Amino acid sequence: MFESIRRLFGISPKEPSPQASFEQLNAVAPLKASQEGTAKESAHGSSSFICREAILDRNERIAGYEFALGQEVQSRMMDKSALVRRVYDEAMLDNLAPLGVSSLLGERSAFIRLSVESLKIPQLEALANPNMVIMITPRPIAEIDLAEMRANLAHIKALGFKQGWSINQPRPEYAEFLGKADFIEIDPSALDGIQLKKMISDLRAANSGQKLIASRLQTADDFQYCFERYFNYFMGPFVSSRENWHPAKSEVNHMQVFQALEMIQSGAEFDAIADVLRTDPILTFKLLRYINSPGIGLLQKINDIQQALMLMGRDRFYRWLSLLLFDSKKPGYHENILTEQALTRARFMEMMAGKGRVPANADQLFLTGLFSLMHVMLAQPLEDVLKQVALPEAVASALRGESSAMHDALALAITLESGIGDTDAAAAQCGVDASEVSGTLIEALAWSQLIAAAGK
Repeated sequence: MFESIRRLFGISPKEPSPQASFEQLNAVAPLKASQEGTAKESAHGSSSFICREAILDRNERIAGYEFALGQEVQSRMMDKSALVRRVYDEAMLDNLAPLGVSSLLGERSAFIRLSVESLKIPQLEALANPNMVIMITPRPIAEIDLAEMRANLAHIKALGFKQGWSINQPRPEYAEFLGKADFIEIDPSALDGIQLKKMISDLRAANSGQKLIASRLQTADDFQYCFERYFNYFMGPFVSSRENWHPAKSEVNHMQVFQALEMIQSGAEFDAIADVLRTDPILTFKLLRYINSPGIGLLQKINDIQQALMLMGRDRFYRWLSLLLFDSKKPGYHENILTEQALTRARFMEMMAGKGRVPANADQLFLTGLFSLMHVMLAQPLEDVLKQVALPEAVASALRGESSAMHDALALAITLESGIGDTDAAAAQCGVDASEVSGTLIEALAWSQLIAAAGK
C-alpha cells in the first residue's frame, strides 16, 4: 500500500499500481439473480451497494466500521425466504473478500452483518481474521434449528471470527447464544429506560466481558445517554450531525495557513512562502510531521519548509498545508469523523481522475473532496471559508454546488459515503461503472486512516 501512496505524490517512478485490481473487481456489484426458484430476485439499483458506518469507542475515536447492505435492502430481506437472504449475503461477501478489508483497516474492527442462514457459506473463509466480527440478527426461534445454530457458531469461531448479535428487544429465548457473544448491538430507541436498564443488567450478568454497541443513535443527547449507561461502542447519525457543533480549539493559526495557501495559489516565491510559515513553530512542526510520515514515502527526510516546497511542488505542498486546517487540540468524535471523511473523499475523488467524465485534474479533485467539509469543521458558512482561501475556480464552483463534472464527482463520493441517494444514477452522471467505485472508496478509507494517524 505504501508504494501506491508514494506514486500518488510523484516521489517514485510511475508504474502500475498494486491496488489497480480494486478497480477491476465488482466491489459492490448489483446482485445477480439466483437460478434457484424463489431466489430469482436481484438487488434493486443502488440498494445493492454495501454501506459502511463508523463505530466509535468511549474515547470518541473510530474503533471500526460496520459493512452491510443498505437499510432498505435489510428490511426487505427479513420478509424473504432463507434462500433469498443467503443469496444476498453470498453476493456481499463475494464483493468484500477481494478488497482485503481486514488488512486495510489495520487494528480497527470490521463488523459484517449476516443473516442466520449464512453462517456456514464458503465465502466466509476468505474474510476470516481476528478483527472481523460477524453480526447476526435473530429470527423467530421457532424457525431456527438449534443444533445447526450451535454448529454454525462453532464454525465461525473456529475460522477466527468474533461474533455478535443485533437486537432491539429482550430475547430470553436466545440467552444461550447471546451469553457467549463477543458483542451485542442494541437499538435503544426501541426500548424505554426501564427495559434498557434491565437488558443491560441481564447481559452483563451473563457475560461481564461482553462489549455492548448502541446503534441508530440520532443525537448527541442519545450518545450521552448511552455513554452514561456504559455502552462500549456507539454508532448512528449523531456521529456526523451538526447539532451543537462548535469548532474545536486548535494549536494552528488558521489565518496564517489561509495566508500561505493564498500565496501558493497566486504564485509567490518559495522563500516568501517559507518565511510566512517559519514564524509559527507549531505550524512548521506539524507540517513537517505530515510530510515526513510513512504515508508520503519520501526518499529523504525534509527538514525545512522551503526544501519541502521545492521537492513536492506547489500543488502537492498546497494539499498538505490544507490538512493543518483540520488540526484540533483535543479532538472528539466530530473532529475525528470529519477529518477522516474529508480525507476519504479527497483520496477517492483523486483516484477517480480521468475516468469516464470525471476531470483529469487529480489535484483539484483532491482539494474539492478535502474542502467539502471545511465549513463544517470551522463552523462557518461555506462562502466565508471560500473568501478566506484562494481555491481554483473549478474547485470553488463545485463546492458551491454549481453544475460541473467536478461537482458530479463530489456528489458521487457523498452518495457512496452516506448510502443515501441513487448510487447508480450518481455513477452514470460521472460516466463510470457503479460496480467499481465502492472498492475504490474502501481503498481511499484505508489511505485516510494512514494519513490521519500521521497528524496525531
